Amino acid sequence: MYKSGLVELEAVVAIARHGSFRAAASDLDMSPTAIGNAVASLEKRLGVRVFNRTTRNVALTSAGREYVEAIAPALSDIRNAAQAVADHRRKPTGTLRFSCSLGGGRRLLMPLVIEYRRRYGEMKVEIVTEGRLIDIIKKGFDAGVRLAEAGSARHDRDPAGSTYAACCGRGTQLFRK
Repeated sequence: MYKSGLVELEAVVAIARHGSFRAAASDLDMSPTAIGNAVASLEKRLGVRVFNRTTRNVALTSAGREYVEAIAPALSDIRNAAQAVADHRRKPTGTLRFSCSLGGGRRLLMPLVIEYRRRYGEMKVEIVTEGRLIDIIKKGFDAGVRLAEAGSARHDRDPAGSTYAACCGRGTQLFRK
């Protein structure tokens, strides 16, 4: 299970949910002793007992019930937030911005973007066509795609009819596994 750093609070909520230290320990992948220590530490800090317990029974005190009702939704929100952030590792999110020439967009980019959107439907892709070269980093783009036709000033020695493609972008976008 994900360790939130809120072990004492997680322990109290799990014990209240399961009605057992042992079941809560199993749920949280902790030892019953660690669960007991977490509860004892919390009760000492709060200055009030959270559970009435015997060797056979565990029950929330009225203060414990009030405490669990107050913290359980917050812990759920924390777990959900941690999971949402962790999901960023598994799949891309947000907007991917491209700057490209019209020809570069049509010939090179569109087939890739169609497949990318098929795989990652939650992603937004923004394509801006420019007839001129721009500083893609300064303008906030993730990548730039241009076609250079043979015979241009840059390629005056290349065979006629050759087309060259260059893709430039942020290393974090281009080289991510």
